[in-house]
Amino acid sequence: SSTDQDRQVRVISFRPKPQCWEHGCNGREFSTFSNLLRHQREKSGVVAKAECPVCGAAFTRTTARNIHLAQGKCKGRE
Repeated sequence: SSTDQDRQVRVISFRPKPQCWEHGCNGREFSTFSNLLRHQREKSGVVAKAECPVCGAAFTRTTARNIHLAQGKCKGRE
């Protein structure tokens, strides 16, 4: 015999992933709308670049700059 749980109907909602059609992205998908917005800010050049204090390399995200420094990828000014 079936239980109430077996008879439940599951409703699955489908929401398309946010996409970017600018900057030559050709519909690149993002997992969240906030990720799409961050991408658009970075591509527009509105966001200030995070600069490496040692070599002057520019990064779109401070986390990328911090990884650059922490992992010893910075070669210093040459």
